[in-house]
Amino acid sequence: MQDGNVHCHIDNVSRKGGKSGARIAVASAAYVSGLRLWSEIEQRNVSFDMREDVVFSEILLPDGAPEWAADREALWNRVDLSARRKDARLAKTVVAAITRDVPAGMRPDLLRAFAAPFVEIGCVADIAIHEDGTDHNPHIHILLTTRRLTADGFGEKLTALEQRSFVKSVRRRWADLSNRFLEQAGSTVRVDHRSYRARGIEAVPTVHRGPNEPERRQKREHARRAREEHEMAKPTFREQRDYPLLAARETWPPAREASPDMTLPERDEHHRYWEDRKLDRLEADYNAEPERQAPERPWYEQALDRARQESVPDLERKMAERKKLVREVSLEYDRTQSEYDAGVFERAREMKRSRDEHAVLEAVRDESPEVRRMVRDMIMHERMQYIRDMDREATLERMPPQIRAQVEVLRPDYPERERDLPEPGPDRDLVSRHELDLERDRMLREYQREEPDHGEPER
Repeated sequence: MQDGNVHCHIDNVSRKGGKSGARIAVASAAYVSGLRLWSEIEQRNVSFDMREDVVFSEILLPDGAPEWAADREALWNRVDLSARRKDARLAKTVVAAITRDVPAGMRPDLLRAFAAPFVEIGCVADIAIHEDGTDHNPHIHILLTTRRLTADGFGEKLTALEQRSFVKSVRRRWADLSNRFLEQAGSTVRVDHRSYRARGIEAVPTVHRGPNEPERRQKREHARRAREEHEMAKPTFREQRDYPLLAARETWPPAREASPDMTLPERDEHHRYWEDRKLDRLEADYNAEPERQAPERPWYEQALDRARQESVPDLERKMAERKKLVREVSLEYDRTQSEYDAGVFERAREMKRSRDEHAVLEAVRDESPEVRRMVRDMIMHERMQYIRDMDREATLERMPPQIRAQVEVLRPDYPERERDLPEPGPDRDLVSRHELDLERDRMLREYQREEPDHGEPER
């Protein structure tokens, strides 16, 4: 916010409207609070918990409000479910910039005082302060319900929120409160909600700059590094292979209780995952050393055990050594594969955008954030697959020709492999379809070699 100017924007959250099509109040609440909320109307999680600029959030309730209104997820899901019209107004939003001369410790009190009149008329105010850590653009978000909340639930529409004077009164109150807190902080800066013309200033009004792309890119990179430092453990290569559906979800390892949005195949993998963990614990308990030593055995039993150890191979010891070797090889393979996958990802991210990629991204520029994310993920997947294919071709080029020809046969043909089921052969034994084709080709060659020439006889 510049000295003397106020940026305070009031808007509606409508079910129909905007570039992303149909909107839900839960998504707006998740963005404002920086949380992960479940949407009943769309049966999915709306996640903004990766945001690091939400430094304060709170829900302010009117007198006599029911207890469920204090739960942000329950509150805004009820707002979404209660809206019947396709163009229903779900909420009112207020976004205002905070003068940087107001200390950070006073900003929550400033926001509460600003939202108090909305709560007095029966609104629920979901408030938050966003600040990126550099104090470059501190601002507030207020999400207001459009119906009066009583002990029995939502009632009549609050017509005061729809009047023309509402915007001017909100801007005036924000300017007055900002000046009051600036005075308490000992600052000489003052702000005014009026336009240049109303204040008699001969100046051209400036245009709100909006988001700066380099700054946003830098913030996203900072947030990405922070998430990588704090995010949960990643599934290993073997876990991705054994539980592909669970590994593709956002959280790992999976919780003991299945999430409500899991599909039936995901629930089957979830059950199998925890059954495997139970078997691992039983095996670990079986192989664990006892905490206390057994009582001393008689000398003849000890001598008999020594004689058995000398004459009979220690199968358990060999099995343990074999398991240890397999585990070490598997861990080394997982580590090597993870390093290669990370390198492929970095190389794919550094690739220049092609003309086709640019055309696809331009085509979905006005679509929903979820569609744009899916398109970006597909572009990254195709790039990584292209890099893997190039690496494979380069590896084959370095091989001797005779070995390369044998390795080429190992390339899997999954559709053919699925259809390669046993069938009765010439001798009524079960053979695969591939083997049956080879046998037919061999018989055809023998037949053509032995077939007599039926042309005209030589004269």
